[in-house]
Amino acid sequence: MLALAACSAGSPAGPAEGPPPGGDVTTPYPIDRGDDGPSTPGTYKGLWLRLVDNGTPKVTAVDGVVGVVCIGMSNSNQECTTFIQEVRAAWAAEVSPQVRVANCAVGGHAIERWNDPAYDAILWNDCVARKLAQAGIRADQARVLYHKAANQNTTGPNGARLPLHPDPASDYHAFQRNLSAFAARVRGKFPSVQAVYSSSRSYGGFSLGFSRGEPLSYEEGHALNGWLRDHPSADGIWHGWGPYLWAPACDSGVTNASGTCYVRADYVDDGVHPSDAGRAKIARLIHERFKREAWYRR
Repeated sequence: MLALAACSAGSPAGPAEGPPPGGDVTTPYPIDRGDDGPSTPGTYKGLWLRLVDNGTPKVTAVDGVVGVVCIGMSNSNQECTTFIQEVRAAWAAEVSPQVRVANCAVGGHAIERWNDPAYDAILWNDCVARKLAQAGIRADQARVLYHKAANQNTTGPNGARLPLHPDPASDYHAFQRNLSAFAARVRGKFPSVQAVYSSSRSYGGFSLGFSRGEPLSYEEGHALNGWLRDHPSADGIWHGWGPYLWAPACDSGVTNASGTCYVRADYVDDGVHPSDAGRAKIARLIHERFKREAWYRR
């Protein structure tokens, strides 16, 4: 099961040992590992190697249904498709019959698009008007959002990669601003939602381009972690970690707290989108995270 190493919101745990040698390492240590030791860095550029724990949300069924809605881009769409297939088949005996899942993630539409009203018709509105009904969910039964959150725009106007943390113009800070903008839209689009579970990108080290590479993907995990620490709720909606998906390449000898690492075969040719094996790996992490919640378990 996915282990979520906890610390109280706003109170980082563990020794402040300084950033790992070399600064912008290509294979950073996962932020959900709590087994600090002599060879484990305590921080990454001053950012703590702990996931914040915002507790357990209150999620209640409406007429016997807890609607779960997947939000995000192409990776999320593909991974949620596999998740839904397994919830209906291999995992059916483990999942409450009240849980129904709608896949509203859309390829090519990461967080900036969900924040932009110009895209509402093909994102939020199509989700509510068409995709929820296809999944057997009424709008008032949409109680949980699963958001695989990531920046769409990780390069500047000249095509160069955005600076890394702690630069104020970094992708890290842009992502936190986008998370706040997203949270501000949720209540207006899904008035009945009680909880938003968020995940950041998985490993980007196999990407053929720097716009999805490392340590960008790793730093977005830290950005989400800091944002969740500061925003355990927004507009009365609980916000917390979904599964922590980031882990290094398996040949690093390091895993995340769930024992996960990634191999090249977990991705298709571009090194960004998941293969069937990668989809299955991430769908399993979603399932194991939700199994910690009473509303999800049978």
